[in-house]
Amino acid sequence: MGVRKLAATVVLAFGLGLPLVAQTPTTMRWGPQRPDLLRYNRVEALSIGVRGQVRPRTFAGPLSLTGVVRLGIADREPNVTVDIARETLVRRVSLRLYNELVAIDERARHFGVSNSLLALTVGRDDGDYFRRSGALLEWTPPTAGRRSFRVRGYAEHHRPAQVETNFAILHWGSDTWSFRPNIDADRGWEYGASAELTPHWGSDPDLTQGGLDLSLQAAAGDTEYIRAALLGRVQVPLPAGLRMNLEAGAGTSWGSPSVQRLWYLGGPLTLRGYAPRIGGGESFGRARGELTRASSLGAVTLFSDFGWAGDRDDIRFDDALYSVGVGVSILDGLVRFDAAWGLRTPRALRFEAYLDQIL
Repeated sequence: MGVRKLAATVVLAFGLGLPLVAQTPTTMRWGPQRPDLLRYNRVEALSIGVRGQVRPRTFAGPLSLTGVVRLGIADREPNVTVDIARETLVRRVSLRLYNELVAIDERARHFGVSNSLLALTVGRDDGDYFRRSGALLEWTPPTAGRRSFRVRGYAEHHRPAQVETNFAILHWGSDTWSFRPNIDADRGWEYGASAELTPHWGSDPDLTQGGLDLSLQAAAGDTEYIRAALLGRVQVPLPAGLRMNLEAGAGTSWGSPSVQRLWYLGGPLTLRGYAPRIGGGESFGRARGELTRASSLGAVTLFSDFGWAGDRDDIRFDDALYSVGVGVSILDGLVRFDAAWGLRTPRALRFEAYLDQIL
């Protein structure tokens, strides 16, 4: 094509608003540009990530290819995840390949802002971690909707992770302080499947709302087990601007689950007023109640938690732990502070701070 013809084509394309080259939507973010790309914990210390995503159109329809690479300055072991997803108006199906550090309770968001800030400033890391490498196939509702179910199949290798740092701002210069030990995860292969159902009823905050969390997981390999849990919650509006939240759940395991697949209690998600892993075993039962008074400035909550974990053949709720406390939240619950007093040994006053709505 001659120079004059090329120039004429460019002018015509711009005049008609036509693209010269088909563009593939692409994004690239690192560290401070996304809150999930910066974290701090006692295994990695400061961990910084880079995330790239492209959305090409293929013969199978539009796809999303997302890759994340991160490195902790303490352990210096690369974390790499690659996610290939196809999403429609009714479902999202994804294939994920990974070599990563993971928390034993993913729901507790121990890689979130709250836990990272507490670990960095005062030296309190509530997460327990292990490493895994493998592949996972997942089916969920589309990301724009509420996640009412999740089905997974996976094959992965587990291995323990060691505490690699003892730096926290409050304890800077101390020769005697250290983070609490990490869980000693079992090493081996696990091939499994899991299903989660989370139906929810009610959307009007002035009316009663409720929901269920049902989870089932089965695995084979170096360990073989089945485990299941059911959690129910209800929110009831009361006169004088009060609201009552009730939650209760139980779960158990069969077979020989690995250390990282047992049930644990302790910490803000399961049993406030007690340290993480204060109780653990093949079964658990827990409950909590909250009475909240909201105003234009925020909300004040009185609460009590109850929990037990151990051997299913030796259930004794006389050994259960329970606590009482008070919480204050602002910005529609985005920021919340709890003070909880454990009423069974070890008795202690424990403060919790949430900056990312983990409850």
